Amino acid sequence: MQKSILFLSLLLPSLVARAQETPPAEQAPIVHEFGRDGATGSFRARFSRHGGGLVFLQTMDHYHSVEAGKLPTHGPNEFMLLAFSPRIGNGNDHALRLLGAHLQTGTQEVIKFPVDLATALWTYSEVPDGVKFSIETGTGLVIEKVWIHDPVQRGFRLEIAVINQKSAATGHVSFELNGAALVNKIESSLIGNTSVAIAAPIVGTPMHVAPDKAVVQTLAVDPKTLSFAGTTNRFFGAFLFPRDEVAAASLTGFHVDTLPPADDPDSGTIANSITRLRYGMTLAVPPVGGETRASYGLYFGPKSYRVFATLADPVRFEPILDVDLTSPCCIVEVPGGRMMAKILLKLLSWFHGVVGNWGLAIIMLTILVRGLLAPLNFRMQKSMRAYGARMAVLKPKLEALKVRHADDPKAYQQAMVAFQREHKMIPPIGGCLPIFLTMPIYIGLFTALRTAYDLRQQPFVGWIDDLSLSDTLFELSFWPHHFNLLPIVWIAMFVWMQLRMPLPTDPQARQMQTMMRYMPILFGVMLYGYAAALMVYMVTSMLWSLGESAITKRILGPIDPNVAAMAPTPM
Repeated sequence: MQKSILFLSLLLPSLVARAQETPPAEQAPIVHEFGRDGATGSFRARFSRHGGGLVFLQTMDHYHSVEAGKLPTHGPNEFMLLAFSPRIGNGNDHALRLLGAHLQTGTQEVIKFPVDLATALWTYSEVPDGVKFSIETGTGLVIEKVWIHDPVQRGFRLEIAVINQKSAATGHVSFELNGAALVNKIESSLIGNTSVAIAAPIVGTPMHVAPDKAVVQTLAVDPKTLSFAGTTNRFFGAFLFPRDEVAAASLTGFHVDTLPPADDPDSGTIANSITRLRYGMTLAVPPVGGETRASYGLYFGPKSYRVFATLADPVRFEPILDVDLTSPCCIVEVPGGRMMAKILLKLLSWFHGVVGNWGLAIIMLTILVRGLLAPLNFRMQKSMRAYGARMAVLKPKLEALKVRHADDPKAYQQAMVAFQREHKMIPPIGGCLPIFLTMPIYIGLFTALRTAYDLRQQPFVGWIDDLSLSDTLFELSFWPHHFNLLPIVWIAMFVWMQLRMPLPTDPQARQMQTMMRYMPILFGVMLYGYAAALMVYMVTSMLWSLGESAITKRILGPIDPNVAAMAPTPM
């Protein structure tokens, strides 16, 4: 652990300016590096003596951009900013600082401390692999906070203690602990806001809420059964969990604030787009000369099965991945979509282990899925053509039936029903089955890619250096401001495929098919700014569809125009 003495080396100039607002009484800023550049679980943090809080936290094993990560050496300006202090009123609201503490005696009398623990300057000192803050409350009780770096856990061990130096009081000290406010950059409207607050019991269903500026929310999880609680952004989480029985017994409740009150230009976080937990806690007053100490774990890291598997408790944080695949994080849900998303993520990881490239893994996954569906699709295409051949034979009789009852619509309808029953004119329902089967896969992949940490800043080929972002080929001086190639390629292939399909002879079906030919343009515009990983899947799937269509046409012949509109293309 090294203590930085360079105040001007903070992450951003605006953060430097904010730090310079520190009251003179706080003296020099407390900036520490825990670990080293690139090492797993390494951090750069600035603390405040006001409440012993956290001003900002950078991850030294993650960088704010692909370009920054490629540099041979890295300074503070290249490290990713994970947590920050939102501006509240005239000051900053530091994370992990104690708020509103008071003493409740054994006779139920509530005694406020003469010292305001949230605003007073705490005493600061260094300890092995960590820092310590302490304060005399003015009642003979000392409150102590110790941060110990825990790289294996990708975070810290946070110890909070009540030390009785000379107080005759009995009872307990009650207080709140601010949670971390995570940076939440919303890349596009389709990705949306993925920030939630969550509290998960050891056994049972986790509770989670999205930002809501109208109310202060609560998470109704029994604090005594807590597994973990915290907040998330798109790829990362900040979680607190009890490490011992004292810590588990100390928790009393979880309140959720929506922040920041205004757009934060330093972090790029939009107003009212993030959640922050306030942890209610209580610690018993020990006898004179004794102490009550609770030990909590703090996790600041990725949301990933692969990363969680490296922790001491691999399954503790997995409920957050289920939350990411359901409302409010997931915009669209279909039956089987969540399960399919989990399966796809695991398959992607397996393919990545084989080829070492996430883009190639997506292509392999697409080929696997479409290959498994190919026999079914061929069978359905065959049945559709057989239906079309029957329709061609029966068409003269249908026309005669229409002429015979031209003046009596009711009689025509009854005759038509009888004719359909006699000749079994029921279209093969299975003609749409392939697209119904691929829809959960598509929605599952769409959902999974929104928060798939493993794709963050992962290159594919050429200009695609981050599969979690759109595949910008070059910038534009007008809307949409970026030229993304893959969506345009997908739109062109889809329109071309639609134009190759014959138009039905029936006027109403012909009009509908004409409209459907240009629906891909609207769909492509909607997905224009979405993650390149999804577009790699869609382009690969469309290439497969073009090849499959050509092979089917060679074997079975061209599709009848009257049933062309009944054979949608799987995505």
